[in-house]
Amino acid sequence: MREQAPPPLLGGAPNFRAIAPFPAADGRRLKPNTLYRSGELSRLNATDLGCLAQLGIRLVCDLRSQAEQTRYLSRWPEDSRHRRLDLPGLDGTDASPAKIFALILRDPTPRGARLAMDTLYRRKPRAYAPQLGRLFSSILQESSLPLLIHCHAGKDRTGFFTAMLLAAAGISRENILADYVATGHFFAAETEAPQMAAWAERAFGQALDIPTALPLAEARPEYLQAAFAAIDDEFGGMTSYLTEAVGLSAPALRAFRDLVLE
Repeated sequence: MREQAPPPLLGGAPNFRAIAPFPAADGRRLKPNTLYRSGELSRLNATDLGCLAQLGIRLVCDLRSQAEQTRYLSRWPEDSRHRRLDLPGLDGTDASPAKIFALILRDPTPRGARLAMDTLYRRKPRAYAPQLGRLFSSILQESSLPLLIHCHAGKDRTGFFTAMLLAAAGISRENILADYVATGHFFAAETEAPQMAAWAERAFGQALDIPTALPLAEARPEYLQAAFAAIDDEFGGMTSYLTEAVGLSAPALRAFRDLVLE
């Protein structure tokens, strides 16, 4: 039986949540209410906007494509002083939705969908390294925390970026995976799979049956583990990935940890 999900903080964005204050490797822990993650924010009501105003978020990183941003216009408290960082999707890379969907069409079954998700996550570290570098640079600027990072569903793009922030903070992979899997409490795959199938037909003109769409909506731990495996295999581990691919110097990494840990 699935564990009962806690009530969402925002009614119009049920996948909005604060990252738990996980312990870090150096004896410190993540500061509470410092990092937030979410799906799209177009359906927020007045109560939600009031709640956001109280959180005092200073930097909003939007990972959605320009088309997604236009179709689902974000709502936000009018008097907020937050900065916005747009890091849109990667339509020109091997991690683009079109190339991943092409993989699914080779084997349009649940197994094929899971393999495509594995491939997607293995491609994310290299594809997203430049955008991660921009995000870390923005965080290290003055008045950038608390931070909200979001995409459309708040699962895959947000899940990977959140994982990299937590890894840079020295959070264990076990806890990073726990945060990733928690998305399933707020983004129910069984409910979202029909929408994934409809999206595929709308975006690519090809229908998927619900069982095949279901793995696309799931937050399986093995998906994120595939990204970690790619980082280990291609870059020699997380530290090398952050320094060599993302461009986060040792002093910058220490400064980041000082910002997000207590």
